[in-house]
Amino acid sequence: MKYSLFIILFFGIVNQMHAQYFDKTYSVALDINVPVTNIDYVNKVSARGFKLGYREMINEKLFGGVDFTNSTYTRYIPRQTYTNSTNATTTDLFNYAYSYGLTLSFDYFFKTEQKFMPYAGLGVGASFMNYRQFFNAYSNQDENWGVLVRPQGGFLYKLKEDSRWAFLAGIHYDYSSAKSKDFGLDAFNNIGVQVGVIMLEW
Repeated sequence: MKYSLFIILFFGIVNQMHAQYFDKTYSVALDINVPVTNIDYVNKVSARGFKLGYREMINEKLFGGVDFTNSTYTRYIPRQTYTNSTNATTTDLFNYAYSYGLTLSFDYFFKTEQKFMPYAGLGVGASFMNYRQFFNAYSNQDENWGVLVRPQGGFLYKLKEDSRWAFLAGIHYDYSSAKSKDFGLDAFNNIGVQVGVIMLEW
């Protein structure tokens, strides 16, 4: 009788452990982005970006937390002559846009505690844009803050169901209201793909 009670208790604990939901996540990902506005200023695909993320469980499928993102966009304009009413300058141009974002983010998981876990989410927060242009030995710069809105979606994939580590892949669309009057730039929008790893904490 004692052995039977022990076996029942043991398997009950094991089943409860397997049914336990992760309640926190920490992630780091490479963020590859394509600008979809202001392409006269920057027009290249940017692989110089990353995302750091943290989430806490609100319920079994909804998680909330913060994301920090950074990306660098560039464009090279070959050497040509620029004239105005008083003089002419011959130079090539190097345009840069440095993007930083901090958002309060929420993700909804359609499935949890499985190997494949798809999600959809939304982040809202602040964007800081640093626009810089280099020519000859000179440079111009303009910095602005704005609102950042980021709808996003993707999936986590674990090699084993009880693993604390998973692969992360996702896609997002960013809208930043940080404009530049000096460079004549409107709100900055981009589409991005993220690939990285995530740690699940029980």
